[in-house]
Amino acid sequence: MSQEILVLCPFGLDAGLLSKAAELLPGRVRAFVPAREQAEAALYGANIIHTLNCGEIVDEAALADLLAEKLKLWGSSIVLAPATIRMRNLMPMLAWKLDAGLTADCTALEMAGSDLVQTRPAFGNSLMASIRSLSRIQMATVRPGLFRPAARPNPKAEIIPESCHIREQRLRHVAFQPFSQGKPLSQAGIIVAGGMGVGSKEGFRKLSVLAEKLGAGLAASRSAVDAGFAPYRCQVGMTGVTVCPRLYIAVGISGAVQHLAGMSGSEKIVAINSDPKAPIFGYADYGIVGDWETVIDQLLKEELS
Repeated sequence: MSQEILVLCPFGLDAGLLSKAAELLPGRVRAFVPAREQAEAALYGANIIHTLNCGEIVDEAALADLLAEKLKLWGSSIVLAPATIRMRNLMPMLAWKLDAGLTADCTALEMAGSDLVQTRPAFGNSLMASIRSLSRIQMATVRPGLFRPAARPNPKAEIIPESCHIREQRLRHVAFQPFSQGKPLSQAGIIVAGGMGVGSKEGFRKLSVLAEKLGAGLAASRSAVDAGFAPYRCQVGMTGVTVCPRLYIAVGISGAVQHLAGMSGSEKIVAINSDPKAPIFGYADYGIVGDWETVIDQLLKEELS
């Protein structure tokens, strides 16, 4: 079997995951994406691009049947997918059909010879486990937003339209409720995050005002979510969302390892904390020691260009 990575994104391209695959095996990356995203797939390093409009497919089991047959023809040795809700449902079924090992919700990937080393939290997030699959095909899902997209243009990428011949679906589409809070945190370019140091729901309301002014997403540490200051959808870290925005403003966050694992890929980190010895300052590009409310009030007074 040839050494090749297949990146499965049938419901929407994860550019960061695709560019990471191109970094792991340059020139040996196959992608499966919606037809409207074939140009973007070529931009981020795919050499062979299979396109199929899967929007009308609501039964992941039916799509897993189709992909299993395709994979037997393509011969890819590594299969990666973003750990979205639908792909978390589809990938175990596909792994079973291919008799392949699957590591879910990875936070890091690297190659060791022909083996894919997959890293993910284990034992209640108390340690990070490095995993190698013993199966002929190695499969993994990766937290969305984990890798920063890096352009690797491939103007000679081969485009192969695929037809959708699947059995009758056992599921039907009844209703769809759109996400009411704007873009998911994994897609936010700027994030304002609060920790236990913010102290209350009222404090988070002030952070939300700043986030709205900046056009940013609002995030929180696990401890702040556990305290009821913010909803779970805002949680960043090992047990929450992984993000890599251009700018991450950490307010009243101490910098626990569990939280850093979810935001360490941020391009620029600004930390605001009253404790000059807070671990977050060791990871921040800019640090402000002082009362967080005073700093945020000053920021809210500033006119944005």
